[in-house]
Amino acid sequence: MATTLLKCLKRLAFAVIMFGSLSALHAEDARWAIALHGGAGSVAKDISPERLAAYQAGLQQALKTGEEILKKGGTSLEAVEATVMVLEDASCFNAGRGAVFNAAGFHQLDASIMDGSTLACGGVSAMERTRHPIQAARLVMQKTPHVLLTSKAADSFAESQGIEMVTPDFFFDATRWSQLLKKLERDGVPPLKEPAYGMPPIANNAPATKDFDISRGTVGCVALDQHGNLAAATSTGGMTGKMVGRVGDSPIIGAGTYADNQGCAVSGTGSGEEYIRNAIAFQVNWRVKQDQQSVAEAVDACLTEVLKPGDGGIIAVDHEGNMTLQFSTGAMSRAWSDWKGNRGTAIWEEPFEDN
Repeated sequence: MATTLLKCLKRLAFAVIMFGSLSALHAEDARWAIALHGGAGSVAKDISPERLAAYQAGLQQALKTGEEILKKGGTSLEAVEATVMVLEDASCFNAGRGAVFNAAGFHQLDASIMDGSTLACGGVSAMERTRHPIQAARLVMQKTPHVLLTSKAADSFAESQGIEMVTPDFFFDATRWSQLLKKLERDGVPPLKEPAYGMPPIANNAPATKDFDISRGTVGCVALDQHGNLAAATSTGGMTGKMVGRVGDSPIIGAGTYADNQGCAVSGTGSGEEYIRNAIAFQVNWRVKQDQQSVAEAVDACLTEVLKPGDGGIIAVDHEGNMTLQFSTGAMSRAWSDWKGNRGTAIWEEPFEDN
């Protein structure tokens, strides 16, 4: 009987060990990670409490949106799209509703998205009527044989797919308008009396703030899901006072956006022309994939050895969930979270304490 009891105890111990091993394996399989940015540039630390609160609220809402998708086993593609949509609706960020004005006084929006499991990708540029350009970019990837659609044709495509369309004045923001007028004055260009679509009624109820924070960039998100797949997405309003028709790096696969399960997922923000010239997003991935650099090493090399000081920022995540969020500007709005409990939001060097 003692022998039988001993055998039972051994079996029970073995079962406990195996259960613990399976639990550990499940936890390992359940790894996920997400990082997002709201643009690199210059944000004064003495900005108004209201403006700071808007930044923090936007970052937290976007991060929570992506986290919930990944925690529930959703795909990285779903997570980056949904996260960027939240940022496109936050007027404090230079994308969607917060897009800056071009030199003629209206908005032209760019976006792209990429699936690291297949290298499928899609982009749109110079859109004027689509509320969420990132949605249109994903549909270009999924519903067409192309990678990039532009201008009115891109808007028409988005409308044909049932995406929400808006009038151009939907994107009006009083602070962005003031930023354009200030730039035109600096450049010695005659001021515009009103936006190209007229001064919307909302302008009377939304005075410009005195916080002339300059975000030379975009919004973007990179993610790893529990299935081991990576994805990246980027969206932008471009540069304040840009030429009509100017397209930056954000809708260009390999420049502002890239994702490859064999390397990493990347989203950039900053001086778009430099990111295009140096294929920054692809270069970060190549350094990870071919040169066996860590994502932190690859991003640091691109920011310090390839790009010029102050050119912008880069976020990236690899297939193991290693993340990096780096910038060479005065600030970069950003947030991050993973399955291990790492979580935070920041604008300047130090994360906010209420993370």
